Amino acid sequence: MFLKSIEIKGFKSFADKIELKLKKGITGVVGPNGSGKSNISDAIRWVLGEQSVKNLRGGKMEDVIFSGTEFRKSVGLAQVSLTLDNSKGELPIDYMDVTIGRRLYRSGESEYFINNISCRLKDIHELFMDTGIGKEGYSIIGQGKIDAILSGKAEDRRSLLEEAAGIVKFKTRRDDAQKKIDSTEQNLIRINDILLTYEERLEPLRIDNEKAKEFLKLSSKLKGLEVSLIVKRIEIIEANILKQNSNLERIEKDLNELKKDETSIKEELTKSESLLEESSIKNKYKADEYYKLKEIVQSLKAEIGIAKERLDNSKTTIQVNEGSIKNLNQKIEELKREKNKNEESLKENENYEKKLKHEINILEEESNLCNSELSNFKSEVSILRKDAIEILRNQSKLRNDKSKVEIEINSLKEKQQQLHGYCEDYCNLLKTNKDTGFRIISEKERFMDSTEKLEISIKDNRNKVLFVKRALNDNEIKLKNINRDINKLEANKNALINLESNYEGYNKSVKALMMRMKKGDMHGHIDNFWVLGDIIRANPNYQSAIEIALGAGVSNMVTNTENEAKYLIEYLKKNNLGRATFLPLNIIQGKSIYLDKEITSIKGYIGIASKIIDFDDKFKNAIEYILGRTIISDDMKSALEIAKKVNYKNKIVTLQGEVINTGGALTGGSLYYKNTNIIGRKDEIEKLKLEILEFNKSLEKANSELERYKDEYKILEENYLKLREKIHYNNIEVAKIDEKILAIDSEKERLTKNILTSKQEIVLIEENIDNKTKELEEDIKQILSLDKKEKQCGDRITFLEEEIINKEEGSKVKKEYILDLKVKKAKIDEFILNMLKEVERVCKNLDELESEIIEKKQTILDKEQTIVKSKEDIENLTKSIEENKFIIENLDKDFKNYEIENIKIKANITNLKSRIEQLQLFIQKKEEEKNKFNINKTRIDIEKENLYAGLNNEFNISFVEALDIAKDIENEDFAKEEVITIKKEISKLGTINLGSIDEYKDIKEKYTFMNSQKEDLNNARIELKEVIDDMTSKMKDVFSSNFKVLNENFNNTFKELFKGGNAALILGEGDELTANIDINVQPPGKKLQNINLMSGGEKVLSAIALLFAILKMKPTPFCILDEIEAALDDANVYKYAEFLKKFSNEIQFIVITHRKGTMESADMLYGVTMEEKGISKIVSVDLSK
Repeated sequence: MFLKSIEIKGFKSFADKIELKLKKGITGVVGPNGSGKSNISDAIRWVLGEQSVKNLRGGKMEDVIFSGTEFRKSVGLAQVSLTLDNSKGELPIDYMDVTIGRRLYRSGESEYFINNISCRLKDIHELFMDTGIGKEGYSIIGQGKIDAILSGKAEDRRSLLEEAAGIVKFKTRRDDAQKKIDSTEQNLIRINDILLTYEERLEPLRIDNEKAKEFLKLSSKLKGLEVSLIVKRIEIIEANILKQNSNLERIEKDLNELKKDETSIKEELTKSESLLEESSIKNKYKADEYYKLKEIVQSLKAEIGIAKERLDNSKTTIQVNEGSIKNLNQKIEELKREKNKNEESLKENENYEKKLKHEINILEEESNLCNSELSNFKSEVSILRKDAIEILRNQSKLRNDKSKVEIEINSLKEKQQQLHGYCEDYCNLLKTNKDTGFRIISEKERFMDSTEKLEISIKDNRNKVLFVKRALNDNEIKLKNINRDINKLEANKNALINLESNYEGYNKSVKALMMRMKKGDMHGHIDNFWVLGDIIRANPNYQSAIEIALGAGVSNMVTNTENEAKYLIEYLKKNNLGRATFLPLNIIQGKSIYLDKEITSIKGYIGIASKIIDFDDKFKNAIEYILGRTIISDDMKSALEIAKKVNYKNKIVTLQGEVINTGGALTGGSLYYKNTNIIGRKDEIEKLKLEILEFNKSLEKANSELERYKDEYKILEENYLKLREKIHYNNIEVAKIDEKILAIDSEKERLTKNILTSKQEIVLIEENIDNKTKELEEDIKQILSLDKKEKQCGDRITFLEEEIINKEEGSKVKKEYILDLKVKKAKIDEFILNMLKEVERVCKNLDELESEIIEKKQTILDKEQTIVKSKEDIENLTKSIEENKFIIENLDKDFKNYEIENIKIKANITNLKSRIEQLQLFIQKKEEEKNKFNINKTRIDIEKENLYAGLNNEFNISFVEALDIAKDIENEDFAKEEVITIKKEISKLGTINLGSIDEYKDIKEKYTFMNSQKEDLNNARIELKEVIDDMTSKMKDVFSSNFKVLNENFNNTFKELFKGGNAALILGEGDELTANIDINVQPPGKKLQNINLMSGGEKVLSAIALLFAILKMKPTPFCILDEIEAALDDANVYKYAEFLKKFSNEIQFIVITHRKGTMESADMLYGVTMEEKGISKIVSVDLSK
């Protein structure tokens, strides 16, 4: 097996489809840095299922899709395919060539293919398992991987060596088996939980089941007794009801007479109560008046108390206010003295303040006059200075303008000369652009014609693709149908063979005998015996009729002698296998009936059953014994006609399965049609074999046709992609040309505008030069005038500044003196202000005290008036109390008379009530007696209703039905005791669950089923554990033996590469399948050391030695080495190249390299270049020719 080709399209820098045709030996891939060499090894790693974007040198998986360049658009998908030669069948797949493909769309969808058939990544992993090929295998080694072999994680190193040792397949299977065990154990836990639940329920349910059955038995007996007792009780109750009704009628009559007497006395009582009520109403009005007067007297007394209290309070208030007025007058005198004193002090300070104010005003007027003169001088100086600055600015401006004008004149003259030159250049460029435009337009037309032709080609291609797709779909459908038919026929054939080999359709005893004969259980006793149905062959049209004619006889056994038959009968008895009928050929007497021409000429007559079938002549007697007297006819009509002719002496069977039995009995109706009957089973098997053979030929033809269409479809798809790329290229070129044409037109317009603008500018420049010369002359005149003005202004400023200094010194002395006077005045002003506030405060206090005195005096007057009024109120209230007391005494006398009258009326009412009470007692007794009878009657009615309801609810029967069920009870007590006994027995049973009968049966079945499932799972777990143990044992044996070979190979390879020294793989302690694997090396002339202590070059060479040791032990079909020798010096590169040559006889190498020594060893070289920026291209050289 070797790698035949690599096809890459849209992967990283390979925008266009490239194909690397590979041969056995060494293929080198060379090219400058950044050309995309390593993208080839990335592509191979990716198609083999690499999922780590980091290992593919990207940020996200979409990064592997070509993302476009400055002139190329991005593509929508990345696709890589590897084609391997599998002519020796090293891969477990029935193809000579195996193509592995992977496709990734920019949308994120990913697809894997094996020979253009969609598959899973797992399928690709399983296909290459233990071959060394794969993303984690040793068939792809890059610079990072070669270093990781030595200094990487121990588990990574072990996975590489396990792949080399060939135990990965076993390990994967063991892991799968372990997962199945875990799943099985989980299922067992669930089943055990379920079984435990069932076990907990089974025993209680069994007890409940037995109790429920016993309960049903006792309930049936109890029902008969209880119904009989209820019927008897109902008859007794109906007699009691008649007796109760007569008693109730008598009591009702007595009650009516007593109630009439009660009504007349009650009327008399009502009249007396009315008189009492009228008297009470009159008395009530007087009582209300009496109590109202009492309340008035009380309120008058309360008002007198309040008036006295008000009198006392007023006197107290007058005394307090008189004292307060005396105190307030004293305070007023004190405040008046304080006010006079403050007014005198205020007057003195106001006079002094006026004097200071007058002096300050005189001095300020003098100072203001001085300041005014000083201000005038300063203003004049300021104006003169501004004028001087303005003069200087104007001078500077004019000098600058003069300088600018001179520069501008020179600049304009230079620009005038440049514009004349530009005009000439623009005219030359216009001529050149015109020629270029004609050439580009013709080129655009050529590209557009090419695009139109390509579009037509694409249309033709799509039509062909549609045709091929339809053909592919038709062929796939055809293949599916053929496969389905083959599978169906195979299933039917296998089912028939299974039925035939197991003697299905025959009775149990015959089946058992034939199976035991097959096993050889009767060897030495009987050489051979046959089943009757197995020795007959019949036309398919007659098979059903013959089988019905045979009936149970189809299972008859045919033996050579009666002794064999006897032995078989004994064998059936001995083994309890049932019964069978035997036909010994040496004694059986079979005879076929004779039918005259009159019968055989009847329309529908087919023949005698024994003569229309095929069989071996030696079985003739047996066949005629069974079928020699049976006639086969076409239908029932012809059968009845034949039966009449033979006087119903023979059995007649129609092709539809109807039977006219001997004596005239008819058998018929719908017939269950089996696909194949017992007799026709062998013929059907042969027929199915022929049909399967024909279908297999059709399948091969359809497969070859499908492959042809697939190849055609692939070619058409490739052509379509090429055409689309050409159109894309043409469109890009046309777009570029359009841009160029636009640029030329734009440039032409720009140049024309520039020429016109330049000519206009030349005219303007000439005008500007004349204007600027005139400006320059005017500026020179203005500069001379300003110099004269500047001198005059300077002299005047010097005189005024001297005067300002003298004036400022005099003004300063006056200001200091005025400031001292103002400070003194401010102090006096503050004192005057404080005194004014104090005087104002004293006046305010005087006013407040005088107001308070007035208020106090007014209060005294008010209180004196209150005292006079209170005395008058007390006298009036006392008179009112005396008047009300007289009225109250008269009302007391009226109340005493009213009480005497009321006593007489109440005595009469009491007498009437007493009589009513006596009558009510008689009525109550009669009512009670009536109620007793009613209650008794109701109780009896309820009992009767309850008994009826009991029949209906408990036994679900009516009274009429109960009369039919009920039996005569001679001794009711004995029957009740029997009911009690049965109920006690039912009570002893406890809680009854009638559903437990069905539930117990259901749980029992489920429990049995779950137990069988548990047993199956336990067996499966034991088998899986045995498989794991076998796998582990096998893995240990394979790993140990291969590890020794690898260790030896490593040591030898190391010595060859280093020209001496030693190297070893050290397996750590513990299980050889999990222990760490260390690498110790000893280069020649050095001490034994761990590989991590070596130099970079030594590490790489040691890793290469380990790689070649692995390849020597277990060669991989191909090996991709991506610049693994980059760290080696030239001498070691040549050693590496020699090893490549040595191993290339068995292993195909694809080496990506920069090193000369490696290139020299290659049989074929592929160069990776970037003719177009960002797009990798391939160039190949076959060095073996």
